[in-house]
Amino acid sequence: KWDFYDFLIRDTVQFKTLLELYRAGAQREPPIAVITSHWQYQGAQCSLLEAMLSVPPTVYACELDEAEMADAATAPPKGQIQSSAPNPRCWASVAVLKRLLVLSDTPSLAKNIRDLFVKGLLGCPEVLLCSLVRFQLNQGSDLMANSGKQMKNELMRELIPLFFKPNSSHRVQNGAAACRRLWAISPNTVTAACIEAWRSTAAEGPPVRLAAIVHIISIVRLLPSPEAAISALLNGKDAEFSIAIAFVMADKADFHLQPWLNERINTGGVVFCTALITLMAKMYTTASPRDTTAEASTLVSLENMATSLQVLHSLDSTLLGQNMPTSRGDGNHITIEISIKSLTDACLSAHPSLRSSLAQSAPPAPSTPGEALIEEMANSYFQKIYTSEQSIDEIVEMLKRFKVSSDSRENKIFACMIRNLFDEYRFFSRYPEKELRITGILFGTLIKEQLVNSITLGIALRYVLEALRRPPSPPGSTTSSSGKMFRFGMFALEQFKERLHEWPQYCSHIVQIPHLKDGYTDLVSEIETAMAESQSRNARNAAPQGNNQEVISSIKNDQKTKVNGSALSNPSTSTNERPPVATPQVPDTRIAEFGPKLGRAVNSKVDEDTQHEAPPDAVLDRVQFLINNVSPSNVEQKSHELKDMLEPQYFDWLGHYLVVKRISAQPNFHSLYLAFLDHLGDYGKGLIESILSSVYFNIGKLLRSPKITTSTSERSLLKNLGSWLGQITIARNRPILQIMLDCKELLFQGYENGRLIAVTPFVAKILEGAKSSIVFRPPNPWVMGLLGVFRALYSVEDLKMNIKFEVEVLCKNLGVKLEDITPKTSALARRIRPVKERNPDFNMKSSMVPPSNTKSLPTAAQSPDIKPPTGPDEKSSSRDQQTVIPNLAAYVTINSSLNQLLQQSQNMKIAVNLTEDSLKVSVPVAVDRAIREIIQPVVERSVTIACITTKEVVTKDFATESDENKMHKAAQLMVANLAGSLALVTCRDPLRSSVSTHLRQLLTGSEKLSEQEQNLVEQCVAICATDNLELGCKLIEKAATEKAVRDVDEAIAGALTARQKHREQTGGQPYFDMAVLGNSNQRYPGALPDPLRPQRGGLRPEQLRVYEAFQRMPRPAAPPAGQPGSPVDVADGPRKPPVVPPLNLEALSQIASKLDSTVSSLLASAGSRASEVTLSMLPSDHDVLQLLSAVAQVTPKSLSPAEKRSVLAFAQGIFRRLYELDLSEPLRLETLVALLERINESCPQLGQDLGTWTTYAPTDTEVQRKLHRTVLLLLVRSNLVSSQELDGFLSVSADHGRNPVWIEFSLLFIRTAFLERIASPSDFPKLMDLMTKIADGRSQASPQVTQSLRKPILRMLEEVRGASTSPVPPAVSSGASAGRPVPPTSTEQKSVLSPTSMNNLTNGARKVAASVEQFASCDHPNSKQQVTSLLDSWIRVHAEVSSNEKALAQYLQLLQQFGVGKSEEHTERFLRLSTQIVVDAVKTSSNGNGKALNYTVIDIYTKLIPLLFRYMNGAGSSEQVSTKRIAFLNKGLGVIVRCLMWDFENKRKSGGQWDQRPWFRLLLNLTIDMNSPDPVFDTMKAGIVGVFGTAFHVIQPLVVPGFAFAWVELVSHRKFLPNLLLLEGQKGWNVAHQLLVDLLLFLEPHLKRIDMTDPIKKLYEGTLRVLLVLLHDFPSFLAGYHLSLCNVIPDNCVQLRNVILSAVPKGMTLPDPFTPNLKIDSLPEIAQSPAILSNILGPLESLRPELEGFLKDRQRSDFVAALLPKLFKSGKGDIDAARVNSLVLCVGMHGINRLQNAQVPQTLGQTPELEILQKLMELDDQGRYISLNAIANQLRYPSSHTHYFSCVMLFLFSEAKNLGVKEQITRVLLERLILHRPHPWGLLITFIELIKNQRYQFWSHPFTRCATEIEKVFESVARSCMAPGSQRSSLAIVGENSK
Repeated sequence: KWDFYDFLIRDTVQFKTLLELYRAGAQREPPIAVITSHWQYQGAQCSLLEAMLSVPPTVYACELDEAEMADAATAPPKGQIQSSAPNPRCWASVAVLKRLLVLSDTPSLAKNIRDLFVKGLLGCPEVLLCSLVRFQLNQGSDLMANSGKQMKNELMRELIPLFFKPNSSHRVQNGAAACRRLWAISPNTVTAACIEAWRSTAAEGPPVRLAAIVHIISIVRLLPSPEAAISALLNGKDAEFSIAIAFVMADKADFHLQPWLNERINTGGVVFCTALITLMAKMYTTASPRDTTAEASTLVSLENMATSLQVLHSLDSTLLGQNMPTSRGDGNHITIEISIKSLTDACLSAHPSLRSSLAQSAPPAPSTPGEALIEEMANSYFQKIYTSEQSIDEIVEMLKRFKVSSDSRENKIFACMIRNLFDEYRFFSRYPEKELRITGILFGTLIKEQLVNSITLGIALRYVLEALRRPPSPPGSTTSSSGKMFRFGMFALEQFKERLHEWPQYCSHIVQIPHLKDGYTDLVSEIETAMAESQSRNARNAAPQGNNQEVISSIKNDQKTKVNGSALSNPSTSTNERPPVATPQVPDTRIAEFGPKLGRAVNSKVDEDTQHEAPPDAVLDRVQFLINNVSPSNVEQKSHELKDMLEPQYFDWLGHYLVVKRISAQPNFHSLYLAFLDHLGDYGKGLIESILSSVYFNIGKLLRSPKITTSTSERSLLKNLGSWLGQITIARNRPILQIMLDCKELLFQGYENGRLIAVTPFVAKILEGAKSSIVFRPPNPWVMGLLGVFRALYSVEDLKMNIKFEVEVLCKNLGVKLEDITPKTSALARRIRPVKERNPDFNMKSSMVPPSNTKSLPTAAQSPDIKPPTGPDEKSSSRDQQTVIPNLAAYVTINSSLNQLLQQSQNMKIAVNLTEDSLKVSVPVAVDRAIREIIQPVVERSVTIACITTKEVVTKDFATESDENKMHKAAQLMVANLAGSLALVTCRDPLRSSVSTHLRQLLTGSEKLSEQEQNLVEQCVAICATDNLELGCKLIEKAATEKAVRDVDEAIAGALTARQKHREQTGGQPYFDMAVLGNSNQRYPGALPDPLRPQRGGLRPEQLRVYEAFQRMPRPAAPPAGQPGSPVDVADGPRKPPVVPPLNLEALSQIASKLDSTVSSLLASAGSRASEVTLSMLPSDHDVLQLLSAVAQVTPKSLSPAEKRSVLAFAQGIFRRLYELDLSEPLRLETLVALLERINESCPQLGQDLGTWTTYAPTDTEVQRKLHRTVLLLLVRSNLVSSQELDGFLSVSADHGRNPVWIEFSLLFIRTAFLERIASPSDFPKLMDLMTKIADGRSQASPQVTQSLRKPILRMLEEVRGASTSPVPPAVSSGASAGRPVPPTSTEQKSVLSPTSMNNLTNGARKVAASVEQFASCDHPNSKQQVTSLLDSWIRVHAEVSSNEKALAQYLQLLQQFGVGKSEEHTERFLRLSTQIVVDAVKTSSNGNGKALNYTVIDIYTKLIPLLFRYMNGAGSSEQVSTKRIAFLNKGLGVIVRCLMWDFENKRKSGGQWDQRPWFRLLLNLTIDMNSPDPVFDTMKAGIVGVFGTAFHVIQPLVVPGFAFAWVELVSHRKFLPNLLLLEGQKGWNVAHQLLVDLLLFLEPHLKRIDMTDPIKKLYEGTLRVLLVLLHDFPSFLAGYHLSLCNVIPDNCVQLRNVILSAVPKGMTLPDPFTPNLKIDSLPEIAQSPAILSNILGPLESLRPELEGFLKDRQRSDFVAALLPKLFKSGKGDIDAARVNSLVLCVGMHGINRLQNAQVPQTLGQTPELEILQKLMELDDQGRYISLNAIANQLRYPSSHTHYFSCVMLFLFSEAKNLGVKEQITRVLLERLILHRPHPWGLLITFIELIKNQRYQFWSHPFTRCATEIEKVFESVARSCMAPGSQRSSLAIVGENSK
């Protein structure tokens, strides 16, 4: 007998010994019946069974019957069974299983039995499942049937998911055999298991449920009779499961869905219909089209959805009228018909493409009068709600009656009202506030009163949740659509809050909405309480389930545990229990340590100063040289060299050198070093071990470093070592032993000790090696275990985003989805929880810090004066709190202007204690909390950016500076300036918002305020936040500056120490930082121009001043309102010129803030009449007007460009504020517009920019358009927006009448403007013309629009006629209107090119790209490989023997063998492919970041083309050689520019961003190399620059816009443009002229715009600089082509035109135009005609015969009369400026010739030429302006042309009877003179004569004194254009005329 107390089998060895003894004595096997019988000492029996199950069948095999043998046969094949459970024959024995279950009921043995079953689960779950099911089925009425019930249930919960649910982390080895055996045992069990597996995914998302169905279908197909199994599943009791199976099979074309649905509906009736509707309602949002070629991607495809809806729509009326069953027994039901309609609407809304399918299948439903009546009744009830005829409660009671009424008509009204309300959901964002509130309350009440159920209830709840997720409106705004939807959701939610406990999952979605958690904490707390009550109620009411489904009864629907889960490891945990909502936590007294148990790498006691034996110096130098020169091309060669060079005894030294100097610092070369080690073979195995040893040593050293969490450089080294360790171990299937480095424990200890910021990227880089491993790739258990820790850490709250990002990148690299990883949450929960405050791993907000820890919290920022904030809601002690920032209350400002508000609050007796004392307490606390809340991220970001930038720049600049003190000071000055400025820019807006939030919480607490009380508090909060914003910014700036100085000291400490040691050791020798100067891999400083490169001896004094300029000056305090910013005392001493004060932007900002607070106080005091207060009502001494007057004192009249940009940015903020206001406060709108008007006086550019800003104003809703209309009226009234510009914009927006919204907007706008006398009809001619056409039916507006707007337009026209008798001016007027200057250009930006020419240019790249594709199609398949090989050879030749002519000649022979230079086709192919290859190589050198490029390949390649040019085609005479070489260069450049255009076009087609830099570098190198002085090239210089000019013309900016900047750089390069213009005989001038015209043609349409983009501004500046260089160096070129250049310059570019017209031929000296009594007629140059190189007669081709006939003898007397229409462009109403320019010059040249050759003296007015010029004055304003500009363009240097056209201009002025002509002449001259120099000489002469000569009575004309500003302009120009004596006389005349 073995049944005695001391019997105990401790291991398998003892069991084998026992067997041998028994067999020897009994001569037979121990009987299994005895082993499994009832034993008195159960512990002994348990040890025997455990040993028996642990030995293989060869040691002991149980006696089995036939069924048990079949079960044992399902075990995995031999070799795949885990060692923990090697005996499947014993597990198949029912006797063994039964005895184990009985023993599991013994408490002392339960754990041992559970562990034994776990081994069975892991080793042979197939056998265990089959034997357990068979045992369960066959136990019958056995008295022991209930033995081990708990263990059986737990086993089944673990076994079923293993086989019937997809499981990526644990897969059974022989699952198919087990399922087939299970089907043989019990088919019903398989069916029940499939259904239960499906039900267990009820709480999962659609992808998980789809995966479960697919897995179940794959299992069924493996069964012996799959057809029977499929039939059982499709016809099972669980209808939802059957439908899911049918859907997936139908998607794979294995099943016909529609007949099956009809059959199941006939048999299942209402129950099946309900299941179908319910499943589709859950899944319709994720539906997608069916794809039979790939794995299913959705459970419900659109095709299955359409089929199901068709079947549902075809149901008979009896079934449609039945109620859907619900889980609640409250009697509230809805019919199937209503549910189908709701489901159909939801599906069609989510997938509009279903409409066609349903429309094709559904017969048209006739519209009956009864249905129309039902619809009308439903709408009438809604009307009663919104008109307050009936209350919501009355309507709800009525709906309750209708729902349960026996009258079908009332049932239909109820259904119609519900459906209409749901259909209106998408329009709720447009509802007015009152109607929105009513709708929200009604919607929520329907849910509360259970009037919607089942599917309809789900849709209603989803609508509310979607609305709550929309962001709320900004404070004070109620106009945003998202804000309205949020308010609707809040109204609805408020009604059914009491039912929220019924839907815990719905509550969890609500409480996760961020803006609800932040702004509605009370609501969130209430919902969380409801969730907790619901869960506790469910736990109390949960009843144990009986064994009513044989085996599967114990599987819970929501069970998700895996084999290694907690269900088996914790027997005391009931399966029905859920984690409680809140569990009180016991304080953890453990202390976190870093180091123990991490392995030898971290805990090793190796001496850090250990010196490795180094080889001799000669060998050492050779080895280091070898390592320096290893490259992918020579790695094998270098490895062989190392074998011959280094003895293995020095491997420790080499390994240490590689790790410290190379591997840790050069992660990009890891693959190279690995290849190097591989090539070493067996010789290098010892070196690999030495490297590993050094890697572990340095990893431990870094992990132990106290700076690892603060030093980015140390973390970078650690990360690089991790990457290397993963590649050399895991990637090569070599494990990292736990004894060396425990990665999982490292993550846990990093979490406990705040080192995750360093540990996470380190371990992640190690695991990245698993992607290349066969052994360690997922689902390897070791890797999955580490990923589980990562997943648990990822879910930790407040973890920094960069740590989470590392986890996401790791999962992406390993091909694992983050959500599929099982988190090691329980293991993480057992660790010590870290303190998150001041922890580098966490981002803490103020709301996350418990109030009780305020005293002991560490600082939140690196500044010692600032600590992290406490909790936001200490209600009981908020008045007694002290600020953490010392003495902050002494610096906080409480504005005295708040007294009025505080007095008003006391009079109103509001609930909030709003007094001055309360503010003095609350404001410092709010400022303190706000600063501490935002300071850490602001300072961290600013300091990081500043330190990195400073280190890089200073290290480069001071690379040769030996004085460390200079470097130290410069770094500190620079980093302090950068960090402080960045912090200021970053913190201002968040700080303002945070101060407002905290102050509002402190003042109001949880009190609910009325709207008026809330307004008072908001005004007070806004004023206090603005007044104290500067204080907070200064504190944050100070903290950033101090931390930056500390950090930069640490960053450059090594560089400073190196300089100090160098000076001490060498005694003042020059210093060179080889880390900067010796690194050939870095682009800089090698790529810098010479003036910026580090020079020997360090920085010069003028260079050091750049760093000294970083010394920040204290910012001046803003002057008080109403006082000047910089008073100038002129009482004492001699009078000095006035000092222009600098721009005080801070003072301007304070004025704006004070204006806002003053207006707020004024409106608050006005109360309900605030909407009636306007700016004109205020007295002259009111504070608002005084503040507006103070704007001029802080904004000087003359601003620098930087100051202009600052002012414009400030004004743009004011402009944005206009569109955040409400029309109920007109005073606030008027005040802001008045502020913009004052700013415009100092910065006129604002007026131009405002026109552009208004085009981007929000106009989506009617409220926004109404506000926009009001703002535009105010801007026009203040002359801030041009009416002509606005007229053009509105007319374009109206789209010729096709846009009814803008037509109505424009009509209301101009009607209001006319009636309020803001503008006249003549100011808006285009709109008036459009309105007239709409009223007459001549527009393109639709008939409906015309009919609806005709009467309002006619009424507006009548009102306008009644208000003014002046008619509307026509489109082409003959005179100026009301003395107002006519703008030079229209608002339509058109090019001077014809549409055909423009189209040809813009499509040029596309056509060239097509030709390149055609060439490429003829390439051989291996052509690219051949060219690549040739390029590789060239790179080697250039690198090794670039100066060896023999080697170069050999390479040229190689090219000729390829056909280069011999065959046109081969030459083109080589140049094309090589160009594409090198450009692609350069693009990929940026590592995908698009920043720095490596141009080495291009630089080497561009050396090849001049070589080919120089040495190829050398046969023949010198002229023949030159011709051939020029032809080759033309071909080469042609291929390059075609490839450029092909690349540009391909990138444009793909929508990507084209990179012009490689192409620019390529062409720049060629331009420099081919145009540099060279004896060979000099003889062909003209041909070379001509080829380059032609190539540049081909890729002009109009053809390749993306190359514009590079093109300008190339064309203006000093190696090209001067060479082109210096060619003999001016041969290159025509090409240069063409290129300049190309540039101006591209700029022309952009320059016409009022608002130019920043790139166009830069391009314009570059163009202006090119012209100025030409003006200085080649003035004759500009003078000769002035006509054609002026033709392509827009009229508004006066400065550009002045530069060209100021060009004077070289050698000419200009007379001083200010010389008194200068006689122009006597100048010798006046008789000479200027050189004209432009084509004058080209634009006059159509007029030329008639013009010449008229000028010859006035043959065509009707020519002048018919002239004007011929000057317009064909088919358009625009005048042709180029034709007018040519006509004026041609006529002038004829006139000069006539006057010079006349035998009888003639006067100017008698000539036919002047008759033509006078006729031009009859054009409309625009045409006359162009004509006068054409005349003024000839007023240049002294010549006959200048003299003639000066006389013409003066004659036209004196003889003009139309005052508008004189005014326009004055304008044309004046606008060219008021600009900066240069001014054309002839222009000055003409204007001086005009204002000086009494004959013209210039000063007597009214336009010279129409306004004070105009008079000042004329006086200023007169002073600058006249001699002092003449000034006095002329100004005296001005004074007399003004009197």
